[in-house]
Amino acid sequence: MSLRILSWNINGLRSLKIGMKEFLTSLEADIICLQETKVTRDMLEEPQAIVEGYSSYFSFSRKRSGYSGVATFCSQRATPFAAQEGLSGLFKGELSGGSGEQTALPGTWTTEELKDLDSEGRAVVTQHWIKDETGKEKVVAVINVYCPRVDPEKPERRRFKLRFYELLRQRAAAVWGMDSHVIIVGDINTSHKRIDHCDPDESEAFENRMERRYLNNFLKPLCIDDHKKDSQDEIKPAGSCEGEGNGGMLLNSSGVSELEQEDEEFQLLSSSTSFQVIDTFRYFYPFKEEAFTCWNVSTNSRSTNYGTRIDYIFCDEGFLPHVKDSLVLQDVMGSDHCPVALVVAGMFVPSSQLPPSCTKFFPEFRGQQQKLSSYFQPRSASEKQNNLPLHKPVVALKAATENMQNTSKRKNITGKGKSTDKKQCTEKQMSISSFFSSKASSQTSSSEDLIDDKSNCESQISENSGSTHGSLDNTNRVDDSGSQSSESSQGELYSPPFQSDKEDTKGSNRKSNNTKNQGWGFLMKGPKPAPVCSGHKEPCVLQTVKKKGPNINRQFYACARGVGKEGDPNARCNFFKWVSR
Repeated sequence: MSLRILSWNINGLRSLKIGMKEFLTSLEADIICLQETKVTRDMLEEPQAIVEGYSSYFSFSRKRSGYSGVATFCSQRATPFAAQEGLSGLFKGELSGGSGEQTALPGTWTTEELKDLDSEGRAVVTQHWIKDETGKEKVVAVINVYCPRVDPEKPERRRFKLRFYELLRQRAAAVWGMDSHVIIVGDINTSHKRIDHCDPDESEAFENRMERRYLNNFLKPLCIDDHKKDSQDEIKPAGSCEGEGNGGMLLNSSGVSELEQEDEEFQLLSSSTSFQVIDTFRYFYPFKEEAFTCWNVSTNSRSTNYGTRIDYIFCDEGFLPHVKDSLVLQDVMGSDHCPVALVVAGMFVPSSQLPPSCTKFFPEFRGQQQKLSSYFQPRSASEKQNNLPLHKPVVALKAATENMQNTSKRKNITGKGKSTDKKQCTEKQMSISSFFSSKASSQTSSSEDLIDDKSNCESQISENSGSTHGSLDNTNRVDDSGSQSSESSQGELYSPPFQSDKEDTKGSNRKSNNTKNQGWGFLMKGPKPAPVCSGHKEPCVLQTVKKKGPNINRQFYACARGVGKEGDPNARCNFFKWVSR
């Protein structure tokens, strides 16, 4: 008996190339946690939310449209008994421990701060019953998170990220304290160690970054015996190693405590370290290199596996005996991330009832008629300052009604289908020829004159041929079949045989086509061929500068291969050439 939990940052739910049912089935997992769905509730469509054989639980961004968002899909055999949107508990759903008690957040949090941290749609929590190999049932909470990214141009986002980390830790600790195991999956948006980064900074600044220092406290240090350094055997938590100071090695740096004393804010964030989790992948593969989960698409870095490991699956130490394996699925394509999966011994005990926060209970998916009040929202502060109307839809509806009434008055139609309006247009209707220039009209008139002259010429020829019909001896003769045919000594008045006429037509068409192609080629020469890079002698790719500065939106040519480590012959060479302005 084994079950599978999978996590994947899909970079947009609407970007899937296949149907939702086919997509979920192809992942072969009991619980599928998706991050960065980029859908708000008004954008969520029923085929994406209601999937046969699954129940889904979404968290939406309330700040920006098409931003952030997570979703958890549970198969029928893994139906949860409780679910909650967000970590604060202010939104839909409630969580409970194994004894049925409600979980509460420790610490001092203001409602405004909790709402701000949870308003970007970054977390969904589901609770399940699981039966281990001995037949004992336990409660497991799966926390699906998409942690914030620090924008270099927005330094205030670093504090937001650290506060989100602390909220995640406190929520996990509260659930764990209620006799429930905890599994944290998702995009943590921090590469923990140098081994998790393709190009780590060799200075101390890499280890001293606030996010890594926090993970050092949140993750329980792991101990590896000296004789296991070259193997892929599983390791033990540091607290269970014998002779930890002599025969073991701590993966977490020992200088973190000194750094903590230097930063008052960090001490505040990590004041309580009683609850820690295990990095399941490093538990099984402590020295595996290049196990990256995210790559830069713009530089084609996935082709050279030049990325970072920022997608994790954590669990509490007590749940480790049930974990059979932790995987990084680099062969699965479809996003700038790859999935990560956890294989657990045991089986889920599905709940007989769905949690109230399940998307199946959303009114828009139940066929229930919406109230008119649900379409209106209170005025924002900016609208009040600008004295905007309270209900924009009402004003728009009133204006549209008046417009329809005025239109119906103008269109007072009688029974015979004629308008009773006495006013008629006195302006003379313009002809289509008035829209053309004088040059075009003169060319048109000249062509019409040529046609008239040609018709007159043909009529004169027919009259002359009719008058001389009886005087010419060689005009009439009977062929072998007895039918009468006419010939004239003036061959220019008759067409040549049909076959030769066709050949001449083909030839003239070829000449005209060649002339047209030469003309278009002169007017539209097309883009110049890309230069060849000096390192691989291959055509380069055209790229555009997106970074703000004097060269923004300027184009340049670079090697088409993916960025890689310095000295890698298969990686991108240093060729660079600006496109001339």
